[in-house]
Amino acid sequence: MRHSDREDDKIIKLIKQLPSVEDKRPMDEIYRNIKLGMNKKERKPIFIPVLTSVAGLLIFLLAFPFIFQTAPTDYLSSRSKESADSGGMANQAAESRKLEKDINQDNQEITMYSEETTDKISTLNTAVYEKDALENEVYTYGVVTKDAIVIPITLLKPGKSNGDWISQYRSESKVFDAREYGFQDFSPLMDAIDIDKETGEAKVKISPENRPFFEANEMLLKDMLQFLLQPQDVNMVKFVNGNEDPVELSHFGVLQDQTIEKNLKRGYFLYRIDENSQYLIPGNGDSKTLEEALEYMKTKPDDIHHSVIPDAVSPEVAKEDASDVTIKFDKTIALDQGDQLKNMQLIEGILLTAKEFGKTEVQFENIKPSHWENFQFDQPVKVPIAPNLIKR
Repeated sequence: MRHSDREDDKIIKLIKQLPSVEDKRPMDEIYRNIKLGMNKKERKPIFIPVLTSVAGLLIFLLAFPFIFQTAPTDYLSSRSKESADSGGMANQAAESRKLEKDINQDNQEITMYSEETTDKISTLNTAVYEKDALENEVYTYGVVTKDAIVIPITLLKPGKSNGDWISQYRSESKVFDAREYGFQDFSPLMDAIDIDKETGEAKVKISPENRPFFEANEMLLKDMLQFLLQPQDVNMVKFVNGNEDPVELSHFGVLQDQTIEKNLKRGYFLYRIDENSQYLIPGNGDSKTLEEALEYMKTKPDDIHHSVIPDAVSPEVAKEDASDVTIKFDKTIALDQGDQLKNMQLIEGILLTAKEFGKTEVQFENIKPSHWENFQFDQPVKVPIAPNLIKR
């Protein structure tokens, strides 16, 4: 046996003679204590890093106004990076977060102001307004529904056209598929009309070819012409035959000249063809004043005309002159609540009624919010130029 082996055996025998020692601590506790001992390092003084941080903060505060004035976005990005790199500089990180929050709040306030003051494109408007006519041709017709009711409708055509208006109206009536929208074809009426620009008169020529159309619509003819010619510089309609002589139809005999009224002085009501086809139309009864018309609008004169004014509220004329009127509700109307389409029909029904009394602007009172859809109720609202836009 080698000498080294004998020494090993001797050491083993001596170890076995030692008293036994037990450590009852769990293995994970022993391991944790060992790790703590290995990771324990000598604490370094923090005096110099603190001075460095304070000096850096003072330099930043002195340079801050110039940096932020010239490049707020770059500054914010740089400050965020510095704060991330120096985790011990808690004050700088807090200041950066506060600055970023303030900038976000400022941007949010600007956006909200911009949204409130910019005309929004409304999805609820049913009428046509001056702004719509800036880049579009506006065509208003009187059309007949399946219920034999004449209603005014308006078409928009992008761009501006040259030539006399009646030729444009005639062409557009042929392009528009009235039957697709539940109306009767009215192009025969458009083909029969001629305008005398010097006298401001319209002539409707009834011939053997178009006579069936006029006999079928004899009772509705005057309303169709009223809606068609009211926006135009036409004050009288004459009905003639091919020889320029007076013409007669079966129900009325000789058709008398028709005066075109510029202001019908009628309140507007809701007319429903179905749930997807609803129109604002003037009632049949004339009113002497706008106040009287508003009262009449709260009634239900027949099965065709439905009120746009809720039972619980009443609009009243608070102040009126030749072109402007102030209409006040007896109770506050919250337009941003409830059925939004009905709210739009209420406002536009009143605006169209005011237009029929020669008003150009309406100041509403007791309405909130002050900005709703494309209306600003903190100032006078211009009346529409035509009702019932057909969106094609």
